[in-house]
Amino acid sequence: MEHGLANVKISEQDLVGKVAIVTGASRGIGRAIAIHLASRGANIIGTCSAPSSVCKIEDLKAEIDSLYRNANKLSVPQIKGVVAPLLEPREYCTAIVNAVKEYGSLNILVQNAAVVEVASVGMITQDHIDRLLTANIEAPVFLVQALLPYFQTESRIINISSEGGRDPSPVALVYSGCKSAIESMTRVWADALGTRPGMERTTVNSVAVGITQTELASQMPDTPEIRQFLKTKKTACSVEKRLGRVDDIAEIVGFLSSEKSRWVSGSVICANGGTVKIL
Repeated sequence: MEHGLANVKISEQDLVGKVAIVTGASRGIGRAIAIHLASRGANIIGTCSAPSSVCKIEDLKAEIDSLYRNANKLSVPQIKGVVAPLLEPREYCTAIVNAVKEYGSLNILVQNAAVVEVASVGMITQDHIDRLLTANIEAPVFLVQALLPYFQTESRIINISSEGGRDPSPVALVYSGCKSAIESMTRVWADALGTRPGMERTTVNSVAVGITQTELASQMPDTPEIRQFLKTKKTACSVEKRLGRVDDIAEIVGFLSSEKSRWVSGSVICANGGTVKIL
C-alpha cells in the first residue's frame, strides 16, 4: 500500500453518483486521489499507460470493494481501469472518452498523469522536448477538448502541477516549463468553461505539489546530493519538518472536487507544506 493510505475509511458520501476520471491512477498520488474520491462515493475511471499496470487498478478496485463490503446500505462505487498511453494523445483521448461513454456523463477530471524527465542545460535533446510537450501539454489539452460534450454543470477539473513550476531545478528546464504552462492553461479553462452552456458553474484549478513520499520518489538515487536535497525540502516546510504524503495531496484534490469549492476557480493551490510560496 502506498505511503499514507494505511487507514482509508469511508467518508461522507457527497460524491455518490458522480463520475470521476483520475489519470495516472495506478500508483502514487493518482492512486491516492482515486481512493479518496471513491471513499466518498464517486465512480472512478482510472488510467494507466501500459496494460501491465491495469492489475494495479484492479487491486485498487478490490480495496474499495472491501472498504464498502461491511457498510450498511451504501452502494459500492464502480472502479474501471483504462489503458491510455499518454505519449499517444489521440489514443489517449479515445480510450478515455470510450470509458466515459459507458456512463454518458462526467463530473470530475483530475489530470495527474505526467512524464517526468530531467536533462541538464546543454544536454537537452529534441526527443526530450517532444516527449515532455506531448505528455504534459498536448495530451491534457486534447483530453479536456474531447470531454467537453460529457461534462455536466458544476463539474470540477483539477490539474496536478508541481512546485517546480515556480522553483525550478537546473535539470528540469522543460518539465518546469510544462508545469508553468498547465497553470496558465488552468486560468484559461476557468474563464472559458465556467459559463459554458451545459457546464455552468464549473471550476478549474491546479494543485502545485511538492516532494511527496511515493514509489517514484523512493527510487531517487541515494547520493549525498539527493540526501541534501531532501533534507533541504524537509527543513523548508513551514507546517511540519517532513516530506508530503499522498493523502495530503488527495484531500486537497478532494476539496477541489467538492461542492464546497464552488467559489475557487482559476487558482493554483500549493500542496507542499509551505516549501514554495506563491507570491
